[in-house]
Amino acid sequence: MSRVIRKKVVGTECSRKQATKRNSLTLAAFLSFGVVGSAVAQELSIPCDEVEEKALAEAKDDEVKRISAFTPAAPLERVDPKYPSSAARKGREGWVRLSYVIDEQGRVKDPVVEDFFGSPSFKKSALSAVKKWQYSPAIKDGEPTQQCHQAVQMDFAMVGKSGATRKFIKAYKNVDDIFKAGDLEAADEAFKELESWDTLNRYENAWLLNLESELANEQGDIEREARSLTRLLASNGQKRFNNAVFDEDYIAYVLQRKILLDAQRGYYAEALKSYDRLQEMDEQETRKAEIAPIIDKINASIASDINLQVPVSMDDDGRWFHTLVRNKFAFNNVQGELDTVEVRCDTHREKFTVAEDHIWHIPQSWGQCQVMVKGDDATTFDLIEVAESS
Repeated sequence: MSRVIRKKVVGTECSRKQATKRNSLTLAAFLSFGVVGSAVAQELSIPCDEVEEKALAEAKDDEVKRISAFTPAAPLERVDPKYPSSAARKGREGWVRLSYVIDEQGRVKDPVVEDFFGSPSFKKSALSAVKKWQYSPAIKDGEPTQQCHQAVQMDFAMVGKSGATRKFIKAYKNVDDIFKAGDLEAADEAFKELESWDTLNRYENAWLLNLESELANEQGDIEREARSLTRLLASNGQKRFNNAVFDEDYIAYVLQRKILLDAQRGYYAEALKSYDRLQEMDEQETRKAEIAPIIDKINASIASDINLQVPVSMDDDGRWFHTLVRNKFAFNNVQGELDTVEVRCDTHREKFTVAEDHIWHIPQSWGQCQVMVKGDDATTFDLIEVAESS
């Protein structure tokens, strides 16, 4: 029996700019290490207009002015995605993470897949379902308005299925043995063969992603390691539903490691999000204390006069998502073709063509934002978060 569930919201964010030097963090290498529950899609209750900005501009210093009355969109109908029959027959499990906008008629608009793991058919099923969701529209000052910054993870899981098959355990051990013998090239080839199996369940997904993170670490590929750890967290399940693959202590380690990687990559918003999650965990005071200096450096970098540079290489799907920590951004050193950049913020969204000689200024009233860049695969560029003083 198959079932699809909706998981908790995934936050999204904002903008960038053009410039020069990257502010690098000196990171201490102190880390070493050597079934289905019901879930709820939580929506963010935020309007999509600029009433706040106008009201603040018109208000006097000694005057309190009512900005708006906002009622968030409320779900009327949510169609569950169909479990693709081909995946269900083989016991294939996985997830899809999407983001979308609710328009003035309460319809879901412009849903996009931010990431997925498992059968590619899960993406089509998830998109088809979310497009049919219907809401009563958000209301601001008595008028319908868009509600932005919506995101959800849909899990595709077989009821009553857990654990790894003997076939998987044997293949996994083979990859691990090659890896421990030091032949990284052969280990990676064996890993990719195992990853291509179309029978992997959620438990096997999590262990496979953990192995990939170890391979990437030995290869010095921080992009791949960070991606595999992000996917591991999405595949792990939740303690409160009693379906977690890894225990809380190991998840704390994964969060700690991911913070270090994201700090190195310039993904500061992601690092801060992982730190918030780590802060909520019990009995992890040592890890919290170890990582606190890195968080201090991140916050200092964000507040500094130095432009923050994020080197990017587009994936095969020609899309790249990034949460920003400043309200000015630009593109630099574009090698290849970039088509558009869409800025999806808490309270607004805009879509632009890309030009290297332009700095985008995002009003503070738009809230936290995410950029979605579209272009040719293999295109490289630098995303620059511009300092306030620039």
